[in-house]
Amino acid sequence: MVNTNYPNNCYAILLYIAFISRCKAVWVERKIVMKKVILGLSGGMDSATLCSYYLHKGYEVLPISFFYGSKHNKYEQAMAELFAKHYELEIHKIRLDFIEQLFKSNLLLSQGQIPEGHYEDKTMSLTVVPARNIIFISIMAGYAWSIGADIVAIGVHAGNHAIYEDCRSGFIAAMNASIISGTGDRVHVEAPFQYMNKTEILKLGLEINTPYHLTRTCYKDQELSCGKCGSCRERLESFANLKIQDLIKYDKEI
Repeated sequence: MVNTNYPNNCYAILLYIAFISRCKAVWVERKIVMKKVILGLSGGMDSATLCSYYLHKGYEVLPISFFYGSKHNKYEQAMAELFAKHYELEIHKIRLDFIEQLFKSNLLLSQGQIPEGHYEDKTMSLTVVPARNIIFISIMAGYAWSIGADIVAIGVHAGNHAIYEDCRSGFIAAMNASIISGTGDRVHVEAPFQYMNKTEILKLGLEINTPYHLTRTCYKDQELSCGKCGSCRERLESFANLKIQDLIKYDKEI
């Protein structure tokens, strides 16, 4: 028996294919826009894990590295470049010379020594750079708005101690509200690790194959990590907690 509806059936099939193709094109277009994230990549553990985290989730990651005159900037930025190269990412390097010129912190090249000891020690407050994350997030938000990205991400975590006012969850919530308001709801701030400690971040990073040998955490102005400043000690503790060897090189004295 001859099917007299054959032309009609073909037409219906062609309409269906066209509809599906259009839906897929719209979905892909929206997916590309929605999955673009700007993040700060310092070269340290937290920002490295943050980068791996968003890449693992399928986002297009656009990293920024800030040079603001800290003692460890040149060493961390070198690692940030290697880390970005590992993932075939282009990293934007931004100079913020005014921070060293105007702000007070022992973390900066022009000022005092980096204290040794744990983050809970009172002397570690000397490493605070006033309003640093306010500045970083604001710059990243402006960049995000300019290129149509809607997410700015920062790697602050629960282990960022009380001395760091701009790493707390309350700050993130307030900053997010300000960025949403200031960009007309175009950009928002995410801090996926804000309730995690360093060990938990390391565990997550290892699960998604973050190359920690391409990171540096030390605050001091020296080629090898000191192993004695608060930042180094927290890193070493996190590896020890997971019974894993840290593959970066440390000063022979530790």
